[in-house]
Amino acid sequence: MSAPPAAPGVPPLLREPAPRVWHLGPLEDDPVAAGPRVMVAGVGYWWQRDASFGLAAVDALTEHTWPPGVRVTKLDYGAIYVSQDLLAVNPPYNRLVLIAGMERGREPGEVYVSRWTGADADPEEVQARIFEAGAGVVDLDHLLVIARHFDALPEEVVLIEMEPVETGGGLELSPAAVGRLDEVVELARREALAPFPASLKAEGVRC
Repeated sequence: MSAPPAAPGVPPLLREPAPRVWHLGPLEDDPVAAGPRVMVAGVGYWWQRDASFGLAAVDALTEHTWPPGVRVTKLDYGAIYVSQDLLAVNPPYNRLVLIAGMERGREPGEVYVSRWTGADADPEEVQARIFEAGAGVVDLDHLLVIARHFDALPEEVVLIEMEPVETGGGLELSPAAVGRLDEVVELARREALAPFPASLKAEGVRC
């Protein structure tokens, strides 16, 4: 079934959402990719306008060629299952680049890049986020807190966030968000392919 037509003057997403895959499964052993491994992932729901920005960015990123050891995917399912999938990867990822549309009261349409170094959350916060994730809520902060709780995060976690302009139901990104896609693709490639610190072990380190 094709996606509904976009409203006049509003650019659509890159393509209609693909069927959901609930688990990533582990990376297959690849002797060519014996060094550090990287996951580049969009986080969020479809049909949420600019809050779906990370998923649209991944569609654009999949059009690029990536070296062995880099996986580009969509994390559009619960943080508990994502944590399990990250833990199942052997050897584990060394770097995680997460892309999402996140409302944080910043300038709408702007892109923000940061390194996540969050401390362990208190048990009450972890439990509340696990409850919401178990109920089907897909949220970048849920993913970070829950995956940290289960020791599923790699040593390096990079966040690329766009402050949404338009949210609510709908398949289309706002014109401002569409205008940021090329920039975010280049940012994600830069962060994913950046040299690793000499101290980083090739077999992977979880934080």
